[in-house]
Amino acid sequence: MMKANNDDEDATNSSLNRRELQRSNSFPGSLPLMIEEKRAAIITHRAADNGASGIVVSPLPTATTLALEKKIGKHDGSISSDENENASENDSDKHNNLQHETQQPHLQQYKPESTRRKVIRRTLFGIAVLFGNTVLSAYLKRYGIISKDLHEVLSERLAPVAEQVMPELQQRLELLELRMKDTLESARLMAPGFNETLYWLRLNETADEASARTQARLRPGYQLAEKTEVQAKYPVVMVPGFVTSGLEVWKGKACMDKLFRERLWGGFSSAQYWLRERYCVMENLALDPLSGGDPEGIKLRSAQGFQAADFFVGNDWMWGNYWVWSKIFENLADVGYDASSMAMEAYDWRLAFQLLEKRDGYLTHLKHKIEAYRKSTGRKVILISHSMGAIVVHYFFAWVTTPENRGGGGGGKKWVDKHVHAFVNIAGAQLGVIKASTALLSGEMSDTVFLGGLGNVVERFVPRKSRKDLWSSWGSLWAMLPKGGDGIWSVGADVVAKPYNQEGAIADEEEKAKLEYADALAENLLVLSDLDDAGKTQNDVLFCKREELIDPSTESMVNEALLKFASRKNHTVEQTIDFLLKWGGGMGPNISSAKLHSFSNADLEKPSARTWHDISRTPLPHAPSMKIYCMYGVGIETERAYVYKRNRGEQRLFMEQNSSAGGASQTVDPPFILDTSVEDPDNEVVHGIKYADGDGSVPLMSLGYMCAGPWREKNSWLNPSGSKVIIREYLHQPEFTVDDPIRNGPRSSEHVDILGNVEMMEDLMKIVTDHEVDTLDDKIESDIMGIVQRIGEHPNGGLHKPKRRWR
Repeated sequence: MMKANNDDEDATNSSLNRRELQRSNSFPGSLPLMIEEKRAAIITHRAADNGASGIVVSPLPTATTLALEKKIGKHDGSISSDENENASENDSDKHNNLQHETQQPHLQQYKPESTRRKVIRRTLFGIAVLFGNTVLSAYLKRYGIISKDLHEVLSERLAPVAEQVMPELQQRLELLELRMKDTLESARLMAPGFNETLYWLRLNETADEASARTQARLRPGYQLAEKTEVQAKYPVVMVPGFVTSGLEVWKGKACMDKLFRERLWGGFSSAQYWLRERYCVMENLALDPLSGGDPEGIKLRSAQGFQAADFFVGNDWMWGNYWVWSKIFENLADVGYDASSMAMEAYDWRLAFQLLEKRDGYLTHLKHKIEAYRKSTGRKVILISHSMGAIVVHYFFAWVTTPENRGGGGGGKKWVDKHVHAFVNIAGAQLGVIKASTALLSGEMSDTVFLGGLGNVVERFVPRKSRKDLWSSWGSLWAMLPKGGDGIWSVGADVVAKPYNQEGAIADEEEKAKLEYADALAENLLVLSDLDDAGKTQNDVLFCKREELIDPSTESMVNEALLKFASRKNHTVEQTIDFLLKWGGGMGPNISSAKLHSFSNADLEKPSARTWHDISRTPLPHAPSMKIYCMYGVGIETERAYVYKRNRGEQRLFMEQNSSAGGASQTVDPPFILDTSVEDPDNEVVHGIKYADGDGSVPLMSLGYMCAGPWREKNSWLNPSGSKVIIREYLHQPEFTVDDPIRNGPRSSEHVDILGNVEMMEDLMKIVTDHEVDTLDDKIESDIMGIVQRIGEHPNGGLHKPKRRWR
């Protein structure tokens, strides 16, 4: 009897397996129904075997279940004739269809929608979208926000995305099928004592596990650990960059007084504060311009640990899921790292580097952390930095090797070589970022300029003056002003003006003016558009207000700097920085940030804490065994130079917010703003901004020049011990992914995305595990070597060794 039942069960399962295979190749919406049918069949059939043992199973009946019961003799105890059987089946079908609707409401959501209804719904939706597109385009074009129809803009934006969507969706459907098959296996095991609640719970768990397994297999760290037996080798210390780690309130004013240890920066709650109390938030984020430290009654401190920089705005997809270092943490964990072998050393990224040590003792803590790892593991440390973190690490190298009586950490000349195995510099802004100059000059950058007509909304929300005043108080932004001087930035090695035709003839005056702008922007950081060659303009004379200065005695110096800047059309990097230091963001030259930093390339002062931030003037430490990996993205348009004009108050729209005298004066603060009317796409000038190669935030010159040039020269004074330097460039290859729609995909080389770039991650895993690390040679995708050569060949190009000894 048991054998007969087993034969029947095998035959039934075989039939169901064939039906499952057929359905799995059809529309995925039918899969839940298929699962329910098979679940009912399995439960019913198991009931036939267990009936003699007194086990009673009462599955929810369906038409398919009753049909199967009749075939195995369990419906009424005998097999009826064909006619009676057909009549009985018809009656049971009607009865059970009603039961199916009333007793199993949870299945109604899976009922396939009719084709006709789908067509009608999609047609109506398409008509609504077309109508909305037409109305919105007309409105935006009428007010000058866009110059072409919205659907053309969307088509240009979405065309590359559409090419990636279909393969991604296909992969998702295959994953869904695998999840369903896993669920069927679970149902088979659970059939003898089936519980529907547990069934659906198990379904969700299986889906989550399958998703986690799939994501893990995509991680380079997971793949390396699976293929080999490599494990974590060197302790890892990570140093984040500008604005990418959280700041917590320890003491605050106004809207912050009840938010003890809440994140004012780098959290979802901080975004809410910005919307509700933006001026109060800005007041608490600002530093004291005179001391560079905490204003009275305000104390913000960096969040600590891995959570300080894993995600910028939470790790929930609904609220952002904007990861920063989390993918590196995951991959390091795959090869065996944990909290005892790696550390995130976050810091208050607003502070000037000198104050990181003076106020927080950050450099001392970093030194002790590295020494502790060296002592406890017996191995040297790998330092990993991102963005501005590269400048912090270089500053630390200079500080730790300088004697204490000269303001250093007293580690000695060989400290770095003894404690640091490798320095992995990811997207390092080694020669600064160009947009730091515009942020300090007028509170602007491409992120705000490209809003077009909506820029007025942003200007009303947080005016230029407010942004400029806030950013001017942050010493870190001053430390990121372009370094290397005119010998690097005014050679034009990375921005070459393109002729308008092969003969070099200029068709009209407008094209001639464009070409002049292109030539000027190749050699200068700023070009004033409303000045003629003689420096004449119709604007009123500029002057500062004494009440705006932190030291009124500097009024004449500031006015002289304003007059000189306003009367010159072209401004090189050195001239622009000289003006910023004297003008002090509108507060004068005695603000802390201006006094703590030196940018002069002349041999006028000895190396000190004022110069350590400048990598073009501060040599690498004596570390012949330390390797330096320069890893950065290329292939993205990045800000390189700007067209400016005198600020006339923008037709007095925002005089109240921007004027230094509350709108009563013709002098507007900031006195100079971007001229967004200048367009020259042939020479990469858009909305008054000149673009060049880079990673979207840091230009190629800053990312790669030191690594490809001065540090590789024979007997280089900037690399005195000959530390090996390896360049790894990653070409930007954006793609759309369903799991991470707000980012540019696993091969994106954008400034922050590169922290999750799979190629970069593969290289990083080799470095930290010492697995096949010798295969990491130079990988160059850009024209960085050509840039180095052109700078070297220019009569005024390159960096010049100072006459004073650095030590």
